[in-house]
Amino acid sequence: MKFKKETPILVHAFHYDLNDEPRLSNEVNVAFRKAAKQNEDGTTDQGQGGSYFEVSVVFDVAPAPGDFTVSGQISQIVKLEDYYGDGNDLESADYQILSRPLVEYIETLTYEVTQITMDEPVNLNFEANF
Repeated sequence: MKFKKETPILVHAFHYDLNDEPRLSNEVNVAFRKAAKQNEDGTTDQGQGGSYFEVSVVFDVAPAPGDFTVSGQISQIVKLEDYYGDGNDLESADYQILSRPLVEYIETLTYEVTQITMDEPVNLNFEANF
């Protein structure tokens, strides 16, 4: 499936918290909904040449040994070229391809924050749930 990133990744929320007690969590969920793109002139592009979708990832991750938690939500608008469905008929591999840049963004943010806060960066390596 061919797609085009129509907007940069938008971080709606990103929280980093030290845990009082060790806690483990690996909740990474993807939401996928049909969207419209705003043009520079203020008009709405309904998707000529393909449909627009908002890919959103909501996460709550506390990796072992459970010293900290990162949570939040990030999203991006993508255009699926020559696709006009509602998204229900896409393969799991398509969802993984569309969400992977957002998951990598969470991994990067976590690496950078833990490098500053813990003096040792933490590499997350996880997959989203669909």
